[in-house]
Amino acid sequence: MNITRHPENTVSWIDLGTPDMATTTAFYTALFGWTVAQPDSNGYWLCTLRGHLVAALGPAEDAGAPYWTTNVTVSDIQATATRFTNLGARIIVAPTQVGTLGLAAVTIDPVGAPLSLWQPGTHDGMQLNHEPGTFARISLLTADSAHAAAFYRPALHWNSNPRHTEFRLPDNSIAATGTPPCKPTAQRSLWLISFASNRLTADAKLARQLGATDVRHTSNGDVVMRDPTGALFGLTQHVR
Repeated sequence: MNITRHPENTVSWIDLGTPDMATTTAFYTALFGWTVAQPDSNGYWLCTLRGHLVAALGPAEDAGAPYWTTNVTVSDIQATATRFTNLGARIIVAPTQVGTLGLAAVTIDPVGAPLSLWQPGTHDGMQLNHEPGTFARISLLTADSAHAAAFYRPALHWNSNPRHTEFRLPDNSIAATGTPPCKPTAQRSLWLISFASNRLTADAKLARQLGATDVRHTSNGDVVMRDPTGALFGLTQHVR
């Protein structure tokens, strides 16, 4: 699906900090058919599919296993960061101007999951999603989904069902919750990013051939894997 604008408080961008750029680039280009541009002055590599922005890769900055970062668009990043702090989150990187592209902040939510905030300037985010090889959805891997729900409801206006097994975002997309298969990173919890696939079994097989390892298969048929550098990602069935 082509995207021209991301609604407030929805996922607008994903990026991966990796300790081995060559291995990571080779893996995702072979698996999803991405084109990866040469890095900018900060070592940030933009990824496109059919000429549309879909993700970015960059150097790992955190200890432990690398992980895909979820970026949520907000209209007032300073106000959102303050609200996050008041609700129990930690601000790891305060709102920072990124040239003309926008403003960014990095947070750790009250259950320990990293989440980044983005106030767009010239960069609105992903230009393509919900198509094979592109972003499909997020899932919160945590042992305390009730605590997470109590935070995200006032923090980003995400509603949850009574059992706290999923969130509904303002664009009506669904973010599931689940128990971490193991300690995924140095953090206690993690937002898992899943990519769409229209040939799930074949793509999972290809990922294994390219060096990924299985973590688990979910009840709805999705596959959770680790890429060759250890970053968790999911594959979910794309319905035409």
